[in-house]
Amino acid sequence: MTQYRMAKPEERDEIVDLANYSFGIDFEKVLPKVYHENDQSYEITMVAENKEGKLVSQIALLPQTLHVGTLELRAKFLGGVAVHPRARGEGHMKVLMTSWLDEMRGTSDLSVLSGQRQRYEYFGYTAGGIKCEYTITKANVRHVMEKIDSRGISFLPLFELENAEAFTNTINTSRRAYVPREPRLIQKIFASFGQAPIGIVCEDTLIGYLVKDHSGTVISELSVTNVKDIRKIMKAYFDKYAVDQVRISLPEYEMESNAELSAFAENYKIEASNMYNIFDFANVLEAFLTLKFHTIGLSPGVFSAVMDDQPVTIRVDQSGVHVEREAWPEAVVLDKMEAQKLILTPFGRYMDVAAPKDWFPLPIFWHLVDCF
Repeated sequence: MTQYRMAKPEERDEIVDLANYSFGIDFEKVLPKVYHENDQSYEITMVAENKEGKLVSQIALLPQTLHVGTLELRAKFLGGVAVHPRARGEGHMKVLMTSWLDEMRGTSDLSVLSGQRQRYEYFGYTAGGIKCEYTITKANVRHVMEKIDSRGISFLPLFELENAEAFTNTINTSRRAYVPREPRLIQKIFASFGQAPIGIVCEDTLIGYLVKDHSGTVISELSVTNVKDIRKIMKAYFDKYAVDQVRISLPEYEMESNAELSAFAENYKIEASNMYNIFDFANVLEAFLTLKFHTIGLSPGVFSAVMDDQPVTIRVDQSGVHVEREAWPEAVVLDKMEAQKLILTPFGRYMDVAAPKDWFPLPIFWHLVDCF
């Protein structure tokens, strides 16, 4: 009989081996922030043990605190979903997912994952949030930055630079929304998913950093102390890495960086940032509507609904966003997936719901190195 339980300390290596075998990758290289020497990954992993005493399936849940302005959201990032090939089709994933969902209700505001849409819709996850991605080409650089002087800009391995750890922490915690990055794991965090953190130096001064893939054509994080430096940084980047184009991802609420990149990018797209499962609608709505109010902007209005049996009434006026855990008698009633479609995706506009059109989707975003 299969036993479903939390992993034991002595099973740490077996957990990694199962994940490696299932995915055909080296999890200790891909996710060193979670799987590293002397880690406690077993503490966040639920497993299925068959009658022979072998682990045949597992799912891990990484606890995170998402700071959004002055508010904090309790988040759980789901990953390490693995099933031994010979145990597929036996229902282990469903049992483990259901167990984790039961644990998260009442203890988490939302859960996050990256995965195939329909597979995780069965468990209450919706592809949503907002990621802005810009494509910059050599032609953009040649035409727009011809007269820009990029001399003095250099790119060096980030953590070979003095005070790099403190610098990245200052930038991260100054964002309008961020996941704290544990100092003792900071280099492993930035190396997640095979990426390389690069310091941007101007005349011996660290002015920013970027996180790029091995080819140099994808930048998942670009953080600078002055957005006015982005053009000369891009010109120097193309000279340094000899790429034909580069794609840069940003959250929607980083208004100044979006304005700068959109002014010369060849193309852009706006897409879902991850898949999300909301357990406390009032908390998530208050956090991200307030963020949107102070950045992108919201029209004034009132909206009342019962979302997944949770009553909520939202008021937006000149003073800000006000969320109450009660609903009007005539409030619209939405099940979980309807509610998440409304607030997480652009498709809520096609629903027969009298919500202000510019309130949603919420600009929820996770930087890649913070994902699991």
